[in-house]
Amino acid sequence: MSYDLLLQYLPSLLIILTIFTVGVASPGPATLMILGTAMSRGRASAVALSFGVVTGSLFWGCVAAFGFVAAIKASASLFTAMKVAGGLYLCYLAFRSWRSALTPNSSVQVKTDTTASFKLNYVRGLLLHLTNPKAPLVWLATLSVGLGDAAPLPFLILAILLCELVAIIVFVGYAFLFSTPTASRFYITFRRPFDAVLGVLFGAAAIKILSSRLN
Repeated sequence: MSYDLLLQYLPSLLIILTIFTVGVASPGPATLMILGTAMSRGRASAVALSFGVVTGSLFWGCVAAFGFVAAIKASASLFTAMKVAGGLYLCYLAFRSWRSALTPNSSVQVKTDTTASFKLNYVRGLLLHLTNPKAPLVWLATLSVGLGDAAPLPFLILAILLCELVAIIVFVGYAFLFSTPTASRFYITFRRPFDAVLGVLFGAAAIKILSSRLN
């Protein structure tokens, strides 16, 4: 990508990064999962989950950049299926949180990380973002506002890669922040009310997705 082309699209790039950063840093299902995983399972599992979310985001960014999101959006049956899948997955996360909230505190400890848990948490983060019907629309809106229809392919690739770098910084930062010994002690002490709140938030997100119209 030439220097002149970069200067030409630099204002658009700044707009894209600003919109994307605000969206990524805002509280949402992915943030809640990272927060809960970091405090209950430790830093490594939370980082693995974060990279699963980032991978899902990268997938939708590429789909949006190459114009496939518009085609997906035009297919009512496909988008309905995505919405149902995303809502049901959030319902499952809500159920897990509520079940944990009803479990007595006896013998509860921060679990030891294993290779299996790394893979499992990566897949959990990936599934969360791949089944989120809002994710491709957010990417589509972000790129449309920042670039319009005439952006060259090298700039689209640069924009996506920089956005993914932002996502890694934010999500992995959350994983490190909420996996400190202080956060772990807080989770053990207030595990049941904390998991109950997570269950309510996941449930509310599921209801919002299942009842929303994706226009």
